[in-house]
Amino acid sequence: MQDSVSRRHRGHFSRFQATIPALRDSVSERCQELFREQQQNIIQHTDWIFGRLMIVQWVAAVAIAWLVSPRTWEGTQSEIHPHIWAAVLLGGIITSLPVLFTFTQPGKALTRHTVAVGQMLMSALLIHLTGGRIETHFHVFGSLAILAFYRDWRVLVSATAVVYIDHLLRGYFWPESVYGVLSAPIWRSFEHAGWVIFEVSFLIVSIRKSLSEMMNVAERQAKLEALNANIERVVDERTAELRRENIERRQAEEQLQKSQARLAQAQQIAHVGSWEWDIAEDKVTWSDEIARLYGHKPEDMGATMAKCFERVHPDDAARAKAVMESAVRDLQPFECEHRVITPEGIERTLHGRGEVIVGENGKVLRMIGTAQDITAAKKAAEALRETDEKLRQSQKMEAVGRLAGGVAHDFNNLLTVVTGYCDILLRRLGETNSMREDALEIQRAAERAASLTRQLLAFSRKQVLQPRVLDLNETMENMGAMLRRLIGEDIELRACLDPKLGRIKADKGQIEQVILNLAVNARDAMPFGGKLTIETSNVFLDQRSVFRNRGLDPGEYVMMAISDTGVGMTEEVKAHLFEPFFSTKGLGKGTGLGLATCYGIVCQSEGDIRVYSEPGVGTTFKIYLPRLRDETGKASGPIVSNELPAGHESILVVEDDAALRRLATSVLRDCGYRIQEAANAIEALGMIGRDTVFDLVVTDVIMPQMSGKELYTEIMKRVKGTKVLFISGYTDDALAHHGVLEEGLSFLEKPFSPAQLAQTVRATLDGVVRAN
Repeated sequence: MQDSVSRRHRGHFSRFQATIPALRDSVSERCQELFREQQQNIIQHTDWIFGRLMIVQWVAAVAIAWLVSPRTWEGTQSEIHPHIWAAVLLGGIITSLPVLFTFTQPGKALTRHTVAVGQMLMSALLIHLTGGRIETHFHVFGSLAILAFYRDWRVLVSATAVVYIDHLLRGYFWPESVYGVLSAPIWRSFEHAGWVIFEVSFLIVSIRKSLSEMMNVAERQAKLEALNANIERVVDERTAELRRENIERRQAEEQLQKSQARLAQAQQIAHVGSWEWDIAEDKVTWSDEIARLYGHKPEDMGATMAKCFERVHPDDAARAKAVMESAVRDLQPFECEHRVITPEGIERTLHGRGEVIVGENGKVLRMIGTAQDITAAKKAAEALRETDEKLRQSQKMEAVGRLAGGVAHDFNNLLTVVTGYCDILLRRLGETNSMREDALEIQRAAERAASLTRQLLAFSRKQVLQPRVLDLNETMENMGAMLRRLIGEDIELRACLDPKLGRIKADKGQIEQVILNLAVNARDAMPFGGKLTIETSNVFLDQRSVFRNRGLDPGEYVMMAISDTGVGMTEEVKAHLFEPFFSTKGLGKGTGLGLATCYGIVCQSEGDIRVYSEPGVGTTFKIYLPRLRDETGKASGPIVSNELPAGHESILVVEDDAALRRLATSVLRDCGYRIQEAANAIEALGMIGRDTVFDLVVTDVIMPQMSGKELYTEIMKRVKGTKVLFISGYTDDALAHHGVLEEGLSFLEKPFSPAQLAQTVRATLDGVVRAN
């Protein structure tokens, strides 16, 4: 066995030697990377310092110009030079560009060289403002010392060049602004340059030494990181080999066993704790990471296994004990996932691994193992699973919605033909004709079918939204029969409607959808039957009220309350009630979109929903919608007159459904219009030009190749001012923006009667925008 261990150790050593060159290269690259990061941080910090320092210097320059500027003397009298104000302005110009660069382009070479030039020019300005006083020249040396913070000797070269050029030129042409005398020899500039070079030489030496120290620090850090990475790799490799080494560890010396225990504790570096259970003495010892995970205190070290199990979650304790007992009985390694609760009440999920150590006589000696905190990973996996399920439900509902919308679209075309020809037939049959009642029955059936298609479109949210004046009482009465079938016979439906209820302005389909969704939720909350109550009333809010961060301003509202006697809701459920995909109905029983849709519809109608609920008592949803001020008008609705107004204008009918196109052209021709027809938008565009102008284009919205809205856009490009009437029962946002009909467009919803078609055409030609 010793030979086997020796060979394995030699193999580890060989692999380690093979990795030395790569490790050395990695350390060198990491060292350079750390050095560059540290150098860049120093440069950016120095940019930050100079960005503020230069502003302070300029303010100081202004103060010097105002208080301590050079003066001309005549006897005991003096006056400020006129050009001093120009110098103050020059200070602002010198300061602006470096400061701008330090804020917008920190860390760049251009920035620090610009700062160096600007700082030296500011020193020159201060020397000038004080008339070349020797004290001010020390500002140059201070500036060079601060510029050395950059750890870049090239910056000092730029600064030195600026100082020398400034002293040379101004010392020659304007010596009093540099040396404070009216004339000075050229060697004075060399003298100043010499002092500057003297300081810069020492600063460069200091910079080089600082950079060397920075490189040494980076090298030590890189070696430390490489060492840590190597330790983690060794720990991972060693953990994988623990199972294969189980038999060899039985015959190993006590020193080797202790070494293996220390190696297991080294897993703490990877945030994996280790523990050891002396089964004979029933004492458990652990690493610091285990102490943190379980909430053990130092005095707890050496506790019994039963004492340690007190930290295990009660729901997981029995299973974890059974796994460990099985491992001891079968002498097999084990894995166990369990929860722990610390004394502070923190709950963690741990993944534990362990092995049994057996002595030479076959007796179980101890158990060692590791525990890893997987709380975050579990939560992430659970969140991902829930998100996937919600996405699947959402995609399923979207597919069903598309199917429902598509079916409703085709069905509306058929219903328009049926109702249209039925209306024509009724006009031709006399009042006493025996077939008239049969035709009326067909018409009533078609109207019921049209109501079903509107519900399909409301479900799939593909209808064109048309806000109009509504009477909620009338809406509720029309939905009464459907609601009774929907909620079932075991639920009593009661309606308490205020006969003086005010009017609101909203989309009828949307309001019906809200009522349906709330009724379905109420039904699901009463699985054993109950009572569903719908109330309406006028309310006045005398002060602003806020619910779920949404406020209602004071004023008159129409309130509709839908109450059930179901299971009710907790405060936690109510807090998430209107969030998309939130549902308490269980997997596969709800999408979590119903109440979110209701909330959006009511808010879009400038209202709000308030919820009141208690567990075991029931729930009430109160919907507040603004009440219209004009109470005299009746609720608006589709055209109900049976009149067929006539006309003589030219009309182009564009409809891809042949039967519906024949119906529309037949009705309009009988009204006296000059009609041409096209089966699609491409064919219609071929008929529209400079020589052919139609008074009105009646077009379907959803057509192959090109939609009605696209056709409208092309018509406006060719013949501006042409009037267009859209017909459709399904929009898919081809005509409307987010489902709301765009202002200024005339629209006729399918299915429609010949009278509705003729009256809407007449209204559009007369300049009255209609949306029926």
